Amino acid sequence: MKAVNVVLSILILLLAAASAVFSYFLFEKRSQMVEGWKKMATTINQSAKEMDKGSGTKVGDALTVEALSHENYAELDQKLAQLTTQSRALVKQRDELASALRRIGSIVEMKNVPQEKNLKEMTTYSTAKDDVVNGAGDLISNRNKIVDRIVSSARANLNLTLDSNKLRAADQSELERFANRMNQFGKERRDFESALTEIYRQCNGQGALNFSGNFTGELNKVKQAVNAMKGKLDEANRTIAARNQEIQRQNNQIKQLNGQLDTAKKNLDEKVYQLESLRDVLGLNKDEKIPMPWKPGSPEARKMVVGRVVDVSSKYGFITIDLGTESTVPQQLGNKVGNVNIAMAPGLEMIVSRGDLEVPASEFITKVKITKVDKSCSIAEPFGEENGTVEIGDKVWFDIK
Repeated sequence: MKAVNVVLSILILLLAAASAVFSYFLFEKRSQMVEGWKKMATTINQSAKEMDKGSGTKVGDALTVEALSHENYAELDQKLAQLTTQSRALVKQRDELASALRRIGSIVEMKNVPQEKNLKEMTTYSTAKDDVVNGAGDLISNRNKIVDRIVSSARANLNLTLDSNKLRAADQSELERFANRMNQFGKERRDFESALTEIYRQCNGQGALNFSGNFTGELNKVKQAVNAMKGKLDEANRTIAARNQEIQRQNNQIKQLNGQLDTAKKNLDEKVYQLESLRDVLGLNKDEKIPMPWKPGSPEARKMVVGRVVDVSSKYGFITIDLGTESTVPQQLGNKVGNVNIAMAPGLEMIVSRGDLEVPASEFITKVKITKVDKSCSIAEPFGEENGTVEIGDKVWFDIK
């Protein structure tokens, strides 16, 4: 029994020692857990304060280390809910800002607008944000360059001074001034182009003008047309000067001709007197027309010719006719008769016919060509179609229609 008690006493002692050891370890763990809880509360408080910065919230003031102490465990759910709400609000704000930045990138017409996820993710948002900022900066820079160029161009070409600051602010009155001057300039240019087109047309320019393309080229066409017209004008002036000289020369000639005309009138009066005298000589009345004397060798004279074959040479093939350089035909002039020379000459062609009928109704024999002419006779050779042999006494005449 004594031994059992000793054993039990030893066991109790061991259990008491073990309990003391375990109590020590448990207290140590509790201390570590309390310290860890405090660190967690501190981190939560710091996180809340960081999220409060610039956010307009005061969650960090509510989530103090003391408020998050393990001693206030019962209120933790209510207090920590504020951190969750703040986190969700920040995430929503981040998402909206990312979406807004992306829309801004699209509005400023960036070549590569960042993806929305790149504006949200921690590792990429900074670069994506800088891209949008740079894109907006490029837009502003381009706008300023455009405004500056408009201002300088308006001053140089439109005689218009614009306020660049007002243009950047899209001031309506300043824009209206620019628009009105541009409209006026456009009208002035259209009027100018219309005038150039009319000048080009008046100068006989070839083709239509199109000033909407190469204005300088079209203007050169007008210049060329004007220069060409000026050349023609100079030529016309020279021609006019020459014509004026010619007119002066002709005026002088007219004066001379007037003098000659006066002389001719005097001669005409004399000729009229002579004609009237001839009318009396020819026994013509005043109402009768004085016949025009035939000219030597004229068709009228040769039409009256009727010669005869006086010799035929069968050996040499020629004939002799009784017409020569002194042969004439009579022309009745009033009560007078004039003799007109028939002007026989080598090369003339005549008809040979036979019979009692008048020429050309008499019988055709052949044609002959005069080869030699004497005072009273001529030698001729037959040619062409023959209707018999030429005989002495055959008629010889000219075929005058």
